[in-house]
Amino acid sequence: MSSGDVSIPQDFSKLYEEHHAWLVRWLVHRTRGLHNAQDLAQDTFLRILARPGVLDSLAHPRAWLAKVANNLVVDQARRRLLEKHYLELVADLPEQEVPSVEEQLQLLELLSRIDHLLDGLRPLEKTTFLMSRLDGLTYKEIAEQLSISLSSVEKYMAKAMLACYKAVYQEGY
Repeated sequence: MSSGDVSIPQDFSKLYEEHHAWLVRWLVHRTRGLHNAQDLAQDTFLRILARPGVLDSLAHPRAWLAKVANNLVVDQARRRLLEKHYLELVADLPEQEVPSVEEQLQLLELLSRIDHLLDGLRPLEKTTFLMSRLDGLTYKEIAEQLSISLSSVEKYMAKAMLACYKAVYQEGY
């Protein structure tokens, strides 16, 4: 290695050698092909490098690797779904209102961050929040459209706002 290279811990190298091929095979069955599985496997191992203390406490490495990899698969699927819905929305815009490619990428990144921020919410809570903040609907309109009570809308919005607050002020989002 040259002086600019980062040294890889020996226990990480051993983990990688023993489990990388298995993880790629595991991911191939859950994703869109070999190349995607290889990328996700790499990202999984990068997560370990980002958290050096994990290596010391790994009693069941394959279970941990599968859990992290599965989370990455879910994140990827959610991102693709967001992109699909966003592109459908953009396709319906008049040509003069279509954002530039750079703006589209920024908006997709923002949508992804919002989705991640609201990750802990149930789908109905997330939908309520998005209807209020993105669609500009009143609480009463949301309650009518979702066939729920006004107090439920208020409760879901409070929970979503708390999640936003925590993400911004406690987790340094």
